[in-house]
Amino acid sequence: MASEQKKRLIYLREYLLKYTDEEHALSRIEIERALAEKGFEFGRKTFYDDINALKESGMDILSTKSDTVKYYVGNREFQLSELKLLIDAVGCSRFFTLKKTEELISKLECLTSVYQAELLKRQVFVKNRVKSMNETIYYAIDTIHNAINLDKAVCFKYFKWIIDENNKPAMAFKHQGSLYEVSPWGVSWSDGNYYLIGFDHKDKIIKHFRVDRMRNTAVSDNFRIKNENFRKFDIESYSSKIFGMFGGEECYVKMKIPSRLVDVFVDQFGSSLDICGNYDDSYVVGANVAISRQFFAWLLGLSEPVAIVYPPEVNEEMKSFVESIKCQ
Repeated sequence: MASEQKKRLIYLREYLLKYTDEEHALSRIEIERALAEKGFEFGRKTFYDDINALKESGMDILSTKSDTVKYYVGNREFQLSELKLLIDAVGCSRFFTLKKTEELISKLECLTSVYQAELLKRQVFVKNRVKSMNETIYYAIDTIHNAINLDKAVCFKYFKWIIDENNKPAMAFKHQGSLYEVSPWGVSWSDGNYYLIGFDHKDKIIKHFRVDRMRNTAVSDNFRIKNENFRKFDIESYSSKIFGMFGGEECYVKMKIPSRLVDVFVDQFGSSLDICGNYDDSYVVGANVAISRQFFAWLLGLSEPVAIVYPPEVNEEMKSFVESIKCQ
């Protein structure tokens, strides 16, 4: 009898979560009829006892105030607006393959009622977005986090895309296919991709690697290298200096920007952005930047012109970059 009651409570909970929300409430009779189809029969008192038991367990079951009292689930673990944000993040990310995107969206849709799930489906447009082709990426992420928890390094092969003799994209492993060994210091998300940031044991420097281009990822037998740079390492600061996750020599750069771009630079560099001067409708700002063609391209892509005022050699590099991309 007790086992039957538990089964009935579980099914009642699942039914209310799936078929009710603020705009779709159900009466006692409607709920009892649905449960009877599954072999659960009970009277009025049992129904109210079950509803109260679910409420006492923390489930937010509310009722309407009309002539016929109807019941629905109010607050859920995830609200509709939160699920929309999560689905947008999954759909927009190049990190997830199309298959995994569809799987995750289906799971997210199960966290609300069937009616609100239909609203979620209407906002999903993922077919034509560029998606990762690497199904092993999820296991690579798990391996990296396991290595961090164990204080171990990770080993993996790393590839880049080339065009083969048939004019098709093909994988080419770097370092002749030999294993990289890296002490993972953190994982960063940038431009829709996951990056492993860590200390390369062979080259003795901090590097970052796109996780979807890693293969045969495994936890190393060696412990992580944690030198002075590790103790000072700030992943947020590191990511703000790297444009498009392309590295370069780090340099302190001062730039003259229109006041209307202040929010853009604060978004990029955060609280580390220095305000060095105020000139009419513009500011001179300073920040540590990894100098690269991607940094110059980012400046050129802004809605208004930005001038590099210091150091002069970076300004010259910027001019050379502009010259190199002019239409011939």
